Amino acid sequence: MLTPTGWMLVGVGASGAIMAQFLGKIALKPLGFFAGQDSYFAPAGGCATVLAAQICKAKKEVLLLAPSLQSKGVLEALVGAASRGVAVEVLLPQGAEKSSGAEIQALVGAGGCPYIGQESRVMSTVLLVDHRILAAGSVNQNNPGEPGVIEHLHVWKGNNDLNNKHRELITNHKSQARPLGEPKGAAAPAPAPSPAPAAYTAPAPQAPHSAIPGLPPGIDPNNPGQLLQAAREAAGRGDQTTAAALLEAAKQANQRLQTAGGVRVSA
Repeated sequence: MLTPTGWMLVGVGASGAIMAQFLGKIALKPLGFFAGQDSYFAPAGGCATVLAAQICKAKKEVLLLAPSLQSKGVLEALVGAASRGVAVEVLLPQGAEKSSGAEIQALVGAGGCPYIGQESRVMSTVLLVDHRILAAGSVNQNNPGEPGVIEHLHVWKGNNDLNNKHRELITNHKSQARPLGEPKGAAAPAPAPSPAPAAYTAPAPQAPHSAIPGLPPGIDPNNPGQLLQAAREAAGRGDQTTAAALLEAAKQANQRLQTAGGVRVSA
C-alpha cells in the first residue's frame, strides 16, 4: 500500500506526463502533426455555409478559387473579411463577370480583389485562410441543396504540406489571371518628381538582381514597395528565410533612394 508521500509522487508524475504531452503537441503542430480534418456532404452538410464559416475566421488573408460567386453567405463572408482589413483575393473563371457581375462589384467595393482567369470552367473550390485552414471540394453556390447535385467539402487545419501545395496551385492560376481590383497591401506607384531647374539628382545605385535570395521573377530589386509586398507573401506561406532576405533588401533599396535624393550638384 502506498504511503501519502508515494501517492504524491504518483500525482506529480501523472501531471508531468500530461504537461509533456501538451507541450509536445504545441511543438509538433506546426510540422503538420495533429492536424484536424472534417468532411461535409450536401444537402445536409450545407457546404456553402461551411465555406462561409471558414472565411469568417480569417484574420490576415483569404485566397479563394471558385467556379462562381453567387452564394449570398459566401459573398457576405468575403465582403465582411475585406471590410475588416483582411487581404481577400478570389479567382474566378472566364465569363464570371457576366454571371457574378454584381457580386464582383460588391467585393471590389469592400476592398477585395477578384481575378478573372483564362479557364472557362473551374470544377472545384479551394479556400486557404491565413495559411492555416484549407477547404477543398465541390460546392454548388448557384442552388444550394439542389436535388440530384452531389456536394462535398473537406476542411483541414494545420496541415502545412497541403497548404503549401494549394497555395502554389492558386498562385499559378493568379499568374495567368487579370485583377479587377487592387490587391490589399499593393505598393502605390511613386509620384513623378517635379523638375528642379539648374540641379542634377544623382541616380540611385542599382542592386544586382541575383544578389537577393528568393527574389520572385518580375520584382524590381530597387523598388522598396514591391520588395516589401514580396516579403509579406513569403511570410504568409511560411518561408521566413526568404521573407527576412526580401525585407532587408527593401530597407536597403529605400536607403539608396533616400541617399540619391539628397545628393544634388549645382549646375
